[in-house]
Amino acid sequence: MAWPASSRVEEVLSFLEKAKVGDVDPRSGRLFAYVYEAGDESVREVALRALLDYAEKNLLDFTVFRSALFFEREVVGFARSLMHGGLEVVGSFTLGGTESIMLAVKAARDYYRKREGATRVPKILAPVTIHPAFLKAADYLGLKVVRLPIRETKADVNAFAEAIDEEVALIALSAPNWPFGTVDPVEGIAEIALDKKVLLHVDACLGGFILPFFEMLGEPVPTFDFRVEGVTSISLDYHKYGYTPKGASVVLFRDPELKKYSIYVDVSSPGYVFVNQAVLSSRPEGPLAAAFAVMKYLGVEGYKRLAEKVLRARNAIYHGLKGLGFESVGKVESSVLALYNSDVDLIGFVSNVKKLGWYVGLQRGLKEHGIPDNIHLVISPIHADVADAFLSDAKRALEMKPEVSTKSLYDIIERGAFDELVRGLQEGVIDSSVIPKVLEAIPEEVAVELIKNIVVEWFK
Repeated sequence: MAWPASSRVEEVLSFLEKAKVGDVDPRSGRLFAYVYEAGDESVREVALRALLDYAEKNLLDFTVFRSALFFEREVVGFARSLMHGGLEVVGSFTLGGTESIMLAVKAARDYYRKREGATRVPKILAPVTIHPAFLKAADYLGLKVVRLPIRETKADVNAFAEAIDEEVALIALSAPNWPFGTVDPVEGIAEIALDKKVLLHVDACLGGFILPFFEMLGEPVPTFDFRVEGVTSISLDYHKYGYTPKGASVVLFRDPELKKYSIYVDVSSPGYVFVNQAVLSSRPEGPLAAAFAVMKYLGVEGYKRLAEKVLRARNAIYHGLKGLGFESVGKVESSVLALYNSDVDLIGFVSNVKKLGWYVGLQRGLKEHGIPDNIHLVISPIHADVADAFLSDAKRALEMKPEVSTKSLYDIIERGAFDELVRGLQEGVIDSSVIPKVLEAIPEEVAVELIKNIVVEWFK
C-alpha cells in the first residue's frame, strides 16, 4: 500500500517506528511464545495483503459484506476436515481462542439450562492444566469451574469418573495443554461424558493446526478430535500454527443445535435485527480474509512442510538442552517443551537468557503432583534456523552470574517491597516470566490484587 506523501504522514510514521524500539522482533526466532513464526516471507506477504484489503469491512453484517460468508465457510471447513468432522459439524470464526472457548461455554450453559432448568449453577469439570480462558468464561457467564488433579501431566480419568454429577454442564480437556504440551486422555473421559450425557469440549487452540500434521508425518498423536464419539465441540486457532495474523480462531460444534446456543440474537430493538455469532459485534474482516489466504496458500502440503520444521527444531532443542542437564516434565508429544533442571536456579537462567536476547517462559511447579519448576518453550518453524544459536547461548546463560536470582526475588517478597518489584518489571530488570514464582509465596487473593495494581500502574 502506498502511503500519501505529506509531512504529517511522515511525522506519524516516524512515531510508529520509534514505538517499536522496546519490542522484540516477532520475526527473529528469539521468542518461544506469543508468536508462531513460519519463517516464510510469502506467507507473510499473502497474509498482510489480505489483512489490508479487508481491514475496513465489518463482520457485523455478512449480508452486506458477503465475502465474509465465503471466507468463513472455507476456514471453518478446513478446520472441520483437520478435526475429522462430518458435514454435520458446524462452526464459527472468532478473533481468538478465548472467544472460541467462551462460545463453547455459553453453548454448554444454555444447553444445560434448557435440559435442567436455571435453578442450579452449572459446573465445568477440567484438569488443573486447563487454560485460564475457561475460568474467565465461567466468571463472565456465571458457571463454576471444578479443577481436578492430574496423573503425571494429563487429566486423570478416574478423577473425572468420581467428580461428574448432575450439576456438570461441560467437561473441558486440552490437546495439548499449555503448561506441559501433553494431550489429555480424551477417549477415556469421553466414555464417561457419553454415559452421563454431558458435553465435552477439547481445547485444541494450540494443537489444532499442528498435531494433525504431526500425525500425517508419522508422529504418534493421541486421538482427541471428532473421531472420538463423545467430543461435542473443539476450538482451534488459525493465529497459532495456522500462521495467520493475530485475531483468528474457530470453534466447531458436532451438532448444529449447539451452535444455535452459542449465537446471540435480539429482534426487539428498533434499530436492526442484532445477530452475533461471536462475542464481539463489529469485527474487522481482515483477520478472517488473512486466515483464508494463508490456508489456501499453504494447503495440507505446506502445513506438513512447516510441521516437519517444527519437529526438527523441537528435537534439536530438546536434545541440546538435555545435554545441558535439562529433563522433560512429561512425555514430549507436541510442539511444547517443558523442561526442568534441579541443579540450576531457573530464575537466574531465564534472566540470563533474556539478557542474551532470547525470551523463554518460566513456570512454577505443581508440587502436589510432583512437578518441579520448569522452563517453557513453544517451538515454531523459524526455530529450526536458530536452534544452534539458542543452544550456544543457553550454555553461556548457565555459566553467567544472573542479575536476578531466586534469592534476590524472595528477598523483595520478604521485605514487602512490591514497589521495587513493579519498578523492576517496568524497567525490564526483572522479567515478567518470574511473576508466577512471586505469586507462589503469597495468598491467592493478595496475588490477584497485586497483579491488578501492577497493571493499573503499568498503563498510567
